[in-house]
Amino acid sequence: MKNFLLIFSFVFLLVSCKNQEENNEVEDIRLTEQEMDSYENPNSRSQSSVSNEDEEREPIENSDNAETGDYETETTRISNDRYVKVGESDPDCSCYCIDVVTSGQSELCLKDDEMYINARFSQSGNTTLVYYIEPSAKNTNEDIPWEDFDTNTPIAEITPTAEGMELDWKGFSIDGELAVDYAIYGKKTLEGAYKKQ
Repeated sequence: MKNFLLIFSFVFLLVSCKNQEENNEVEDIRLTEQEMDSYENPNSRSQSSVSNEDEEREPIENSDNAETGDYETETTRISNDRYVKVGESDPDCSCYCIDVVTSGQSELCLKDDEMYINARFSQSGNTTLVYYIEPSAKNTNEDIPWEDFDTNTPIAEITPTAEGMELDWKGFSIDGELAVDYAIYGKKTLEGAYKKQ
């Protein structure tokens, strides 16, 4: 009887750990889907997120208007430069660098020595949206349905910061819907803070 209880407890423990991993993965996918919905329906953003964005903008004094007390809002934009991911050592810029090019295309590394894509950048207010174009010539992963991915739905959003920029990975879409099976590709490598090189 003790052996039966011991085995039953062990099986229960394994099943509950497996469910926790699945729940975390489902939560990540759900959050990514919500972020994609905000791009498809920009007017559906909550009022609190709009007010938080306004609070994050700091007024700066314009030297021409200092005497009159007039102020303007700081609007930082991402410039055409190379940015290196903070916390990554990549002297050759093989995978943890982004060349932001507002006209033309740039190569992004999703997985070092395996997955590379060409992307384009588009300014949208204070953020820069990143769009998938096609797999890069350096790409060696042919198991992914590259031709099915949308080229008019953002795969990432770049927000300027005082130190450089912050990249928020959204994921690939197929027919306007988040491609759940492929959404995570690029998140680990690309998402995070960057500084200008």
